[in-house]
Amino acid sequence: MKRWLKKLNLYQKFTITIIIIGLIPMTILSTFIANKMIRDYRSALSSQYEQAALYLSGSLKNMLDTYNTISKMPYYYRNSIIGNDVYSYMSFDNFRQIVYGSNYPAEVMEQERKRDMEEYLRYMNSVDNGIVGVHFLGVDQNGKALDFHSSTLSTYFKDSAMFAQMVGYEGLDRTINKMMVIPPHETKYFSGIAEPAFTVARNYFDLRGNVGNTPYVGTLYLDINVNKVNQLLDSVRLSGDEVFYIMNAQNICFYSSQKDMIGKEIHFSEENSGEGERELLIRTRPDEHGLSLIVSVDTLRAFRDIRKMQTMMYFLLGASFLALLSSSLFFSKQLTKPIRRMMKQMEQIEHGQFDISLSANSEDEIGILSQRFNQMSQELKNYINRYYVVQIKQKEAELTALKSQIYPHFLYNTLEVIRMTALEDGQKVPAMIEALSEQIRYLIGPMKDLVPLEKEVEMVKKYVYLLNCRINGEIQLAADISGMASVMVPKLILQPIVENAYIHGIKPKGGNGRILIEARRSETSRDCVEVMIMDNGSGMDEETLGSLNTLLAGSDPGIKSDYHWQSIGLKNVHDRIRFLYGEEFGIQVTSTEGIGTMVRILMKAEQGGERP
Repeated sequence: MKRWLKKLNLYQKFTITIIIIGLIPMTILSTFIANKMIRDYRSALSSQYEQAALYLSGSLKNMLDTYNTISKMPYYYRNSIIGNDVYSYMSFDNFRQIVYGSNYPAEVMEQERKRDMEEYLRYMNSVDNGIVGVHFLGVDQNGKALDFHSSTLSTYFKDSAMFAQMVGYEGLDRTINKMMVIPPHETKYFSGIAEPAFTVARNYFDLRGNVGNTPYVGTLYLDINVNKVNQLLDSVRLSGDEVFYIMNAQNICFYSSQKDMIGKEIHFSEENSGEGERELLIRTRPDEHGLSLIVSVDTLRAFRDIRKMQTMMYFLLGASFLALLSSSLFFSKQLTKPIRRMMKQMEQIEHGQFDISLSANSEDEIGILSQRFNQMSQELKNYINRYYVVQIKQKEAELTALKSQIYPHFLYNTLEVIRMTALEDGQKVPAMIEALSEQIRYLIGPMKDLVPLEKEVEMVKKYVYLLNCRINGEIQLAADISGMASVMVPKLILQPIVENAYIHGIKPKGGNGRILIEARRSETSRDCVEVMIMDNGSGMDEETLGSLNTLLAGSDPGIKSDYHWQSIGLKNVHDRIRFLYGEEFGIQVTSTEGIGTMVRILMKAEQGGERP
C-alpha cells in the first residue's frame, strides 16, 4: 500500500484526500439518510396499513353481522297459517311447520309447502341487495331430503347436487348454531349464472325440544355477491402495491384482491416481517366468524420512489467521483509534464551540463517555477565557474605535489643502487642503466594519470632487477594479474610499496625473500579491483602497524621531514588513490611480526587503453 502511494504524484494524492474526506463521508451520510427515510416510511406505511386493516376488518365484521342477523329470520318468520296477524312468542315455529308440512292438507301438502318456502326465500332475497340467492337444505319428519332454491338473477335452478358439493353440505357439522362462512365460488347451479359469490349458512333447529336437545331441521344458505367485499377492499386501497387476504380459521383464503389465491391454503409467518425483508405483513385478529384480514405489501414496489431517489443520489456521487478522478488525471498530466521535463533537465545538470533552460510561457506556479529553475541553473553554472573549478585546480595541484614527492625519491634510490654497483662490479652497470632509462622514460614521458596494470607490473620487475644487482641476497618477484592486465591504475602505485617491502621487511632478514603481486575483482563490488602486494619479510609489531595506520588515516600528505622516508611511499600512494576515487578507497595494511606484510590496494576498475 505504501509503495503504491509513493508512486502517486502530489495532485493524485490530493484528489484521493478530497475523495476520502469529502465524497466518502457524503456517501455514508446519504446512505444513512436514505435508510432512515426508508425506516420512517416503512413505519408510517405499517401504521397506515394497520389502520386500514382495522377499518376493513371492522367493515367486514359489520357486513357479516348484518347477514348473521338476516340468517336468523326463519326463527321470527310469520305466516298466515297461524291464523292471526299478531306477533306472538311462538311465531318462530312457523318456518318449522312449513318445512315439516304441518297444518297442510295431505293431498296438497307438497304443493303448498313448496309455494310457501319459495315465497319465504324470495322474501329473503329482497331483504338485502347483496343477496343473489337463497337456499334451504334439510329433511322432513320422515327423513326425506328437502331442498328449496331462489335467486334474484335466475328463475331456474338446475343442479342441487352441484350446490350441495360447493357448499360442503355432506360434511356439514349439523350441531353448529352459529353462522358459517363459505369461501367464494361460482353459481353455476343456477341457469345462466356463473358469477362468483360467497355463502353464509346457518343451521335451523326445532326449538320445541328441551334445552340442549333441539333436533336439526335444515340449513339456510345465503349467496352474497362478492362485489360487496370488493367494495370494502376498494375503499381502503392506498398505494396499489398491497394485496389483501381474508383468511378463515383453516388458513383457506376466503377472499383476496389477488383472485387466483381465493380458495387456496396459504400459510403466513406468525410475526410481521422485520425491517429489511421484502414483504411487510399486517394482520388482524380473527373475528367471531373466524375470519382475519392480512395485508401484504411488496416493499420493493412500495419503496421504489425512495429507492429511485437513493439511486439518483448514488449516481450523482458516482458522477462526482468520476468527474473528480478525470479532472485529477487531466490536471495531474498538465502539472507533472513540466515537472518531469524539469527533472530530466536536472539529470543533465547532475552530469555537468548547465547550458539548459525551460520554457516558461505561463504565468501560473509552473511558469514561475520554470523561471526560478532557469535562474538556478545559470547561477549554478556561474558558481561552478567561480568556485568548483578553483577547487579542482587545487586538487590537481595537490596531486601533482604528491607525484613530485614520489619521483625524486624513486630516482634517488635507483641512482644510489647504480653507484654502489659500479663500485663493486662495473659489468652490470650498462644493463642497470638501460633499466633505469626505461624507468625514467616511464616517469618523465607523456603525463598519464592512469596506465594498464600490466605496464605497472613490468616497471616493478625492472625495479626489482636493479635492486637485485646490488644486494647480497635475492628478491623473488611473482605476479598473478590474469584477467586484470588491462585494468587502468594510477602510475607508480606498486614501486613504492615493493620498495617498502624490501627495505622494512626483506632486508632486515638478510636480503632474501619473496614478493607476490596479485590482482582480482573485489568481492563486495564488481566495479572495484583489489591489488595485494605480499612479502615474507620480518613484518611489523602492533605498535608500528598502529602508527602506520594512523599515518594513512590522516588528511595531510606525507612529507619527508615528518616521516623520515620510511612511509612516504605508502602515504603518497594512499592519498593519490583517495583523490582519484574517493574516501572509501585507498590502502589497507595488515602485518604479522616474523611472518610478513600484506598491502591491499582498493580502487575502481576502469577498462581500456592508456588515458592521457
